Amino acid sequence: MLPVDAQPYPLPERRDGMDLGIADAQGVVVDIGRMPIRLRTDDRSFLSVVQQRYKEFLSSEPQADIDLSFDLVWPGRVVSSADEIRVLREGPRWRAERTDFCLEWDAQSKCGKVRQSVNPYSLDASLRILHSLILADQGGFLLHAASAVRNGRAFLFFGPSGAGKTTMTRLAPPDVQLLSDEISYVRRDGAKYVAHGTPFSGELAKSGENISAPIVGFYRLVKAPANRVIPMQSADAVRALLESVLFFAEDPHLVKLVFRSVCDLVCKMPVYRLEFVADRTAWDLIE
Repeated sequence: MLPVDAQPYPLPERRDGMDLGIADAQGVVVDIGRMPIRLRTDDRSFLSVVQQRYKEFLSSEPQADIDLSFDLVWPGRVVSSADEIRVLREGPRWRAERTDFCLEWDAQSKCGKVRQSVNPYSLDASLRILHSLILADQGGFLLHAASAVRNGRAFLFFGPSGAGKTTMTRLAPPDVQLLSDEISYVRRDGAKYVAHGTPFSGELAKSGENISAPIVGFYRLVKAPANRVIPMQSADAVRALLESVLFFAEDPHLVKLVFRSVCDLVCKMPVYRLEFVADRTAWDLIE
């Protein structure tokens, strides 16, 4: 059972693509992966936090695909009783919560409300969950992976914590542009797949560049005494990728969509096992 202060909030009203739910509210549009989301709050100090956190991903366009308003609580106050992230669905309405935030989003009206403490980490969690839900319907997903662009082509390096994602980004040559060292954005675009930069950083504590490029390969990282690239069999590639997909909803329909998306990707894209030594020579194998 949900605590009293975690009861559903009335969602703002949307008309002609604009949300009129909060009068005189301040807001910014954050555009990650070509999915602009308006974040609105009447708390100017929190708005400054948002602007600083996502400064490379702010859009000057007034329109947005999705509209979120924010109800802020004192730092350290428990917002929900859910220690771990919990994502639930009732019809078109989604609810995601953890002790520090509670997101409600209506997939039909494209509007939602977030109750959270005043910190960017809670907001990061809400946005990651929201993007993962929407991407599932579009043949894409978020992947626990580092990603980078070289010569106009995107390469993704995935694996569990400690596999070497941050190491690969630190060792990248000067002509490499970082998309993310932690959470990569994979989107289907017709017959190809595109990787987008994200502000969701890992150990580097650095946002990726707000650019995109077609993906030419996925690399499952394995630290080894020598460098070599081994093509993965389809079944092994699907299994390895699924282990790195970020998805929190226990919704059978969306789970099937994500599984199908990964299978479709493996049929069209090369997936390799990259055994590497922790020095720049590993990048000599990336092409």
